Amino acid sequence: MNGRVRTGWIAGLVVGAAGGFLALEFPTLGWLILVLFAIGAVISGPRAGAIGGLGTGIGAGWLVLFGRVAVTCREEPGCQAQGIEMWVAVGAGTLAIGLALTVVAYVRACRRRRDPISLPS
Repeated sequence: MNGRVRTGWIAGLVVGAAGGFLALEFPTLGWLILVLFAIGAVISGPRAGAIGGLGTGIGAGWLVLFGRVAVTCREEPGCQAQGIEMWVAVGAGTLAIGLALTVVAYVRACRRRRDPISLPS
């Protein structure tokens, strides 16, 4: 991956993790940050890397938070977290989409350099 794609992906990952958490705690602020980053990424590029990082950050953050609640709630009597499995699935789906876009960005970056695609060892 070249420098611009990598930088966009890392920025998307950080904003996605922070914005995903904020979207759960302070929805207006969190979603505003996520939407503004996505708009900026689409306008400035590289799109796939930045949006892939954003989706990976949101999905990983939600999967960790909701997964932790689901696991903890099973062990405690009287826990009130019914239906959280749907949100775990949303986090996993968002993570999968983010990782898929990350792979697309990686393949595109490798093709631009005209190097064979090889995984780092």
